[in-house]
Amino acid sequence: MRSDISVRAATQREVPEVVSMFLEVLRLIPYYNELAKHDEAAKYTASNLRTRLRDDAYSVTVAEDDSGLIGFAFTRFDDYVIWIEWFGVDPASRRRGVGSAIIQGLIRTAPTRKAHKIWCDTRITNEPAKATFRKNGFRQIAKLKNHWYGQDFILWERPV
Repeated sequence: MRSDISVRAATQREVPEVVSMFLEVLRLIPYYNELAKHDEAAKYTASNLRTRLRDDAYSVTVAEDDSGLIGFAFTRFDDYVIWIEWFGVDPASRRRGVGSAIIQGLIRTAPTRKAHKIWCDTRITNEPAKATFRKNGFRQIAKLKNHWYGQDFILWERPV
């Protein structure tokens, strides 16, 4: 991980800033249709994320540098695997290794969470995310055509 980027569990105080960054990332995503964007925005509210943090301190992860928060991940512990629901990087901080730093941070927390695997999905056309997952040891396990929100996805996994 880059020494100028740190990754850690979010605090309750940071939740509004994380939600704001998530909504900006979501708004700019060309890979999601409008229905998906609407529904995803409704799922990841400040109230929802605060509850998640109370139940699982690792469920909201943030990346930061000297300028402040620059990335996030939302995860769910599910039967001894970690599901990455979302991860994103502030548009001004992209192409600096922030996404990989976040993924590496999640990998480091897996033993604490007693997880043996991390898995997630990406849109088939999301080349930056696909490259980040490959770079960090994930392998493609399936393609799902016409799946969530009528869109095509790839499922990924990485043993830890």
